[in-house]
Amino acid sequence: MKPLQIDFVPRHGWLEAGTDKARRPVWLLLCAVMLILLGASLTTAWKLQHERSVVNARVATLQSALNVSEEGEAQNETATADSAEAVSQANMHLNYPWASMLGSLEHNVRTGVTLVSLELGVLRQASKLVIETADVASALSFADSLRADPAYASLVLTRQETVAADGATHMRFTFEAPLAQPERPAAKASVQ
Repeated sequence: MKPLQIDFVPRHGWLEAGTDKARRPVWLLLCAVMLILLGASLTTAWKLQHERSVVNARVATLQSALNVSEEGEAQNETATADSAEAVSQANMHLNYPWASMLGSLEHNVRTGVTLVSLELGVLRQASKLVIETADVASALSFADSLRADPAYASLVLTRQETVAADGATHMRFTFEAPLAQPERPAAKASVQ
């Protein structure tokens, strides 16, 4: 005869639940469903992480493109302002009465008077004329003949110095004449 086993304490707990042969298929099915759900959640988490990294990369690309665009716009605005200023300066430079000034100098050429330079002042408010002569009388005569031209009507002597070059002594005279400011072209009214 077989010994009779009597168990007064029922078995409870999930570890011992699969030992009952009648309930074993239910527990196996529950474990399989749990493993499937765990795999699905891990796969979903991986896909979400991957999509997040792709979106972050696109945002970084767009942000860098936006930064480059903003820098380009700032450079374009600077370049536009610089080129507008250059055009304005060139226009003002061309509007000075250069032809009459140079024509007057050419008309008053004299022997014994050497033109060293003709330049505009720093603020373009006066032209500076530097000549060399052997004596004071020829320099003053040259200045008087230039004053007949409207561009040199206010010609004044600002400096006199003695220069030794090539074994000869010359006198250098610096004259200045205020320039009349050229009229700027009127801005065109915008049509709306």
